[in-house]
Amino acid sequence: MTVSERGSSAPRGGTRTWAIVAGALYISAVLWVTLRPLPWATEGDQEQWGILDPAAWLEAASWTEGRPLEVAFNVAMFLPVGMITGYFLRGPGRVLAPIALTLMIELAQIPLDRISHPRDLVANALGALLGVAVVSVVRRRQSHPAGAGSQAAVDA
Repeated sequence: MTVSERGSSAPRGGTRTWAIVAGALYISAVLWVTLRPLPWATEGDQEQWGILDPAAWLEAASWTEGRPLEVAFNVAMFLPVGMITGYFLRGPGRVLAPIALTLMIELAQIPLDRISHPRDLVANALGALLGVAVVSVVRRRQSHPAGAGSQAAVDA
């Protein structure tokens, strides 16, 4: 049975339950990592209102300073978030949900002992969008496997 015959490539039954639990645990871990107090990591170049401050978006230092490894970690941390939403949601929700999550995290960091920074928001969103793209590519390949047309000609 092909993916198109089943109507969906989403997991079924027990597998779906485990995938939902694993996804919820991963997103919970992301929330813990991004929202818990880190007294040693609050020194930075955050504007008073974080991502809500236009100056934070317009200053060249926001985009040229900082650790490249931190950006890479933010992208990597949100890649699975995008894969989770890309796998379970359809339509615009699979893109909007992970972007809304990172936006909510950056907004929640403003009053906390954390740094809300445009670079983090962009890196997180990029990771999420890459995750959604990975799921889209995998689904496309599953529904149109390479050589499927030539195999049909051999079977005829």
